[in-house]
Amino acid sequence: MLDNQKTLAIIAGRGNLPALIIEECQKKQQKFVLLLLETETYEVDYSLYQPIYITYGEVEKLLAVFALHKVNAVVMAGAVNKPSFSQLKVDKTGSFLLAKILANKILGDDAVLKTVINFFLQHKIEVLKISQVLDCLANQQGALTTTKPDKQHLLDIELGKNAIKHFSAFDVGQGVVVAQKQIIAVEAVEGTDAMIARCQNLSISYGKQAVLIKMAKQKQSQKADLPTIGPNTIYNLANAGFAGLAIELNKTIILQKNETINLANQLGLFILVVC
Repeated sequence: MLDNQKTLAIIAGRGNLPALIIEECQKKQQKFVLLLLETETYEVDYSLYQPIYITYGEVEKLLAVFALHKVNAVVMAGAVNKPSFSQLKVDKTGSFLLAKILANKILGDDAVLKTVINFFLQHKIEVLKISQVLDCLANQQGALTTTKPDKQHLLDIELGKNAIKHFSAFDVGQGVVVAQKQIIAVEAVEGTDAMIARCQNLSISYGKQAVLIKMAKQKQSQKADLPTIGPNTIYNLANAGFAGLAIELNKTIILQKNETINLANQLGLFILVVC
């Protein structure tokens, strides 16, 4: 857990989530050190926080940063590009970790993530869930908006839930788009926003009845890569002619929660929390 006498390491990916965590740390006077990946292009200017840049292979540098700043916990937040393991330049400690990652890579991204988490634990660094540092989860079941799903939407949501559970066995994305009992898109590596964009013409042709369903994959670690929505998601859904979205109870991050719900209300979309 967090300890104000020690330091939280924030390993930041893209998007606004790392900035929200920094804001929360500042409110609680929680010391933190910010780590950015040299391979990422960041939309947020983090220069005020004296970020330390690392690469995936610099494991010894990472551990040295942890020791220098007395880090006892780490949180991983934001989207990242998957590295090309064959092109990584690794130090000695990194080579041992990479061997374990490659051994588990055949089992999918979740197994790789668990390998990294176990590595941190071996070095007495606790890996925190994002919800342990930020109040951002969908934690009440039912509609969060004044607009509610109709009977057809509910049937489509059930179909989407079952599809995600099935696709989890193949380590495939966390989102599907369903309209009138038909799956019209499955989230791939391009992410949710790109999936919504490629559904625009389809969703409108279905009479603006398309629904986005976002759920965690089966057995997915809650310490990174949870399904995430925010104001941009709502804008994109509205522009693409969707009716609304369904997200999973206690396993979906809502960025800027109040703003997201208010925006959905303004644009006439529903947000339904399911389990």
